Amino acid sequence: RMFTGKNELHRLCYVILTDPADMSLSKDLTDSFKERMQQNHDDVDLSFSIMVLGTNFWPITAPPGDYIVPTDLQATYDRFQKYYQTKHSGRKLTWLWNYSKNELRTNYLNQKYILMTSAYQTAVLLQYNRNDTLSLDELLQATAINKDLLVQVLGLLTKAKILVSDDNEQFDLNPSSCFFGLFTISHTDFACVRLQ
Repeated sequence: RMFTGKNELHRLCYVILTDPADMSLSKDLTDSFKERMQQNHDDVDLSFSIMVLGTNFWPITAPPGDYIVPTDLQATYDRFQKYYQTKHSGRKLTWLWNYSKNELRTNYLNQKYILMTSAYQTAVLLQYNRNDTLSLDELLQATAINKDLLVQVLGLLTKAKILVSDDNEQFDLNPSSCFFGLFTISHTDFACVRLQ
């Protein structure tokens, strides 16, 4: 979000400097959730961190539009939602996918590569674990990312030569690229705000 006024920028700086308690509570919540997952779910092979911030302190708004959580993240997402509700009944989380980031790993021959991606880039790239070619419409349906934003994401991925595109709005993984292979998430940083 772009801050246009001096008062908004001042408010943000004030919050960052004066409310370390919110950050500490978020860290404690994340640590206790991770501990519970290690005890109860052996199948979690995902390193993650979650920042839960209060809307009354943080002047952050959720991005417009929808987002379909990739299946590789769905179990962790659902478990955290459920865990949060047991700790804070009645509060609603709003996920800030535009502030979330991921580490994707891919293998090509004997080489391993790590890509630092946004949540939107991750949602697109994980679709190629099950498909060789996807149209813009298929990606819109699979990710629910706003069309203008999705076009930007695809532009970056084609510019980086991870995807190739023809004139018919078809996107393929670049077979001559070193990134051709299955993508797995090795670390993710979620961001969300709680509504009280």
